[in-house]
Amino acid sequence: MTAIVWIGRVLLALLCALTCSLAPLTPAIALGPMVTPTQAQVWVLGRQIAFAHLGITYGDPVTQVDDPGLHAMLATVGARSSWQPGTRFVAITRGDGKLITFTLGSDAMSVDGVPVSMPFAPFNSGPELYLPLVPLAKALDLGVRGFRGGYVFVPQIVSVTPRREGSVTIVRIEGSAPLTWHSSYANSARAHTLTVSFPGFGTDAAGSQPIAAGLATGADVSESGPPGYPTTAVSISLKHAATFASHRVGAGAAVDVVIARDSAQLRAATPASTPSSVHVAVTPLQTLPAMPKNTPAPPTPAPASPSPAIEPTALTSSSPVVPSGVATAEPLGAGASPSVPSSSASPLSLLASPSPLTMQKITDVSVAEAPTGTRITLTLTGPVAFEWHRLGDPDDRYWLDIDRAVLVGAAQTLQSKLAFIKEIKVSQHALDPDQVVRVSITPTQAIDVRVGTIAGSPNQLGIEIENQPPAPDAALAGIGNTFVTAQASAPPSTQPALPARADPTLIVIDPGHGGSDPGSLNTGYGLTESHVTLDIAERLEADLKHQGWHVVMTRDGDYDVGDPNGTDAQELQARCDVANAAGARLFVSVHINSSVSSAPNGGTTYYWHPTDRALAQTVQNDMITASGITDDGVIRNNFYVIHHTMMPSILVEVAYLSNPHDATLLARQSFLDQVAAGIARGIADFTGGPPSPVGQARPQHPPGAPKP
Repeated sequence: MTAIVWIGRVLLALLCALTCSLAPLTPAIALGPMVTPTQAQVWVLGRQIAFAHLGITYGDPVTQVDDPGLHAMLATVGARSSWQPGTRFVAITRGDGKLITFTLGSDAMSVDGVPVSMPFAPFNSGPELYLPLVPLAKALDLGVRGFRGGYVFVPQIVSVTPRREGSVTIVRIEGSAPLTWHSSYANSARAHTLTVSFPGFGTDAAGSQPIAAGLATGADVSESGPPGYPTTAVSISLKHAATFASHRVGAGAAVDVVIARDSAQLRAATPASTPSSVHVAVTPLQTLPAMPKNTPAPPTPAPASPSPAIEPTALTSSSPVVPSGVATAEPLGAGASPSVPSSSASPLSLLASPSPLTMQKITDVSVAEAPTGTRITLTLTGPVAFEWHRLGDPDDRYWLDIDRAVLVGAAQTLQSKLAFIKEIKVSQHALDPDQVVRVSITPTQAIDVRVGTIAGSPNQLGIEIENQPPAPDAALAGIGNTFVTAQASAPPSTQPALPARADPTLIVIDPGHGGSDPGSLNTGYGLTESHVTLDIAERLEADLKHQGWHVVMTRDGDYDVGDPNGTDAQELQARCDVANAAGARLFVSVHINSSVSSAPNGGTTYYWHPTDRALAQTVQNDMITASGITDDGVIRNNFYVIHHTMMPSILVEVAYLSNPHDATLLARQSFLDQVAAGIARGIADFTGGPPSPVGQARPQHPPGAPKP
């Protein structure tokens, strides 16, 4: 009995000792929040940010503190982070210098010294420290917009502050990210309004405010455009006619708009500025085809066959702000001109920050007749930045200023065979404070001008005067640069030149209509345009992937691409935003035609930019050959989606839903296969196929092959 008691006491002591030894270990094995990996997209300022370790915790996005995507997101808005592994604090400096501090385990962050609560605290998952992304975006003064498949963080215009300095009025506009802007000035007998627009920026400061500062009487702040890529406009009402210039402030998250009574006052207040200068967002540079040697090209229409030396990108000439009330797949009429002109700047191009320019020389100036007009060619010793301006009717003069440039030799006066060009002059316009070379064109009517490097000659700048007038809503100013690295030892490329940050392997397909807009209907054949366009687009997607292309669809189901409650123009702009943000090589919009009469039939391919005619003609030829549909030709028309995309773009009207013969074909699966195969073949013929990785062969799958 004594032995049994003794054994029981020993076992009890051992159990107590074991329990005590395990107790301190309990906190060490506590689990942190669960992180579920996600493929959600994150967009900032129209640019998709690629995260390596994006996850979802408690229903919100989180990311590792050292994720390259986080650094890219911060850089996009001019911010930077500081964190040492093993420490509990993460410091993020905003573009305006304000400090954001996160503390491991604390659900309150500090924004410029003020505590701000969060839904949950930063946490460790294994060795990695995770930050909640939505509170960070809000601390950066970014608007948070969710969409199907991801998140959009929109920079904001946060304040508009006027002041008076001597004889001039200065209005400072501050944003939460480095600003890019468009400016326009409306002057009439009743009103004088200066409008500064910021593409990609939203605002919570919409409304009107009075201004009692010299020349200005008030400012209206408004937001328009699709929620994921809005435009905020600041309209400043003036007492009378004035001149103005706009300048970046500090790191670029603010702009000072300087308003003066006349040019003399403006020069005195801003000696380095150009009176009435209109600053706009940087536009991807057009690559112009090389001219035939020794034989000037006659002024004839653009050829129908593609040239491997040409890959048109967005023009540095005009593209309008999103106008309201534009019907889907309808051209913009003369009455659709918006009040605020805009350059067609791609969100991707705005992020480029080239190093400060050194002085360059213009060593040669020549003029020749190009297929679409007259081309002036300037030979440069290196990359330059430029800005251009066009005066309105009845003056119509156009000039382009090249900054930090010296013209070798005397000023030159050039002649054009275009009857409406009176004079072209190239001269050293300014020597102090910066050396500027000006190319001025004096026409007798409004002119459209393309500016870009010459294909195969990155140190040659081409200025091409089009033989057709500009669009009714053409912008009045723009800026650009020729930041192209020349590689003398590199072999000539057979692939067309591409804008910076473009994906040479990517094609965007836009199935017309969808969601709240079904398009045209033919109830007798059970056909809905939005369903047929999606069917063709999916077949085309499969064919292009077989060729080796990467493909993005603006929609892959029956839904609106933009806000279902938005305007038609906002929906169309949302489709353009998909292609522009992705940096696509080509954009193809698929539609089915319709008429009030049952007689019209056949397929048509539309283009807008003259340089896209070759793409349109090639696709049209191959689609007609493959499908046997009646050839209704290639037509230039101002459809919204091919005007506002920043790459070669076409809109294909496959057949007429309203024609009995065409409707019968559209109801056949074999016909839809043939149409998709023809479009895919046209793209292959125009481009030569997608670029292949070094050492790898391009997949050889015939268009029209079964879907994977």
